[in-house]
Amino acid sequence: MNVLAHTAALVLAAQVAELRRATAWLHAEAGARVVPDEEIARLDLCLHEALANVLDHSGLTADAEVRLRLQVGDGCATLTLDDGGAPYDLTQAVVAARPLTLEDTEPGGLGVLMLRSQADQLEYEYIDGRNHLHITVRWSAA
Repeated sequence: MNVLAHTAALVLAAQVAELRRATAWLHAEAGARVVPDEEIARLDLCLHEALANVLDHSGLTADAEVRLRLQVGDGCATLTLDDGGAPYDLTQAVVAARPLTLEDTEPGGLGVLMLRSQADQLEYEYIDGRNHLHITVRWSAA
């Protein structure tokens, strides 16, 4: 397998306006690497949630870089988000219990649950002052 042909990268500014560009890039690059549509949709949901968390909670300025990398192998794709914000390992985040009634519902807190439900594997590393969140989806070969 030619690893370079199965890897794509994008550098974004830490701005909400970049979400659209990130989504277009993911769909184009994953589609070109024959990732099934259902798995692209799962990665896209995870990308939006993870990037929104970075933009809202990392403390990055609007001119800071957020790097995306997509790696596709046999039956799997891994999207990595790399940012220089405050360290945050969402794989260790405690998820609040689901509310029993609408009155008990509070905004926020469901993003981690959504990421965990859409990804087949989540891994986190903090290397050289940067967060690296690896989001992997898998599928069966046709």
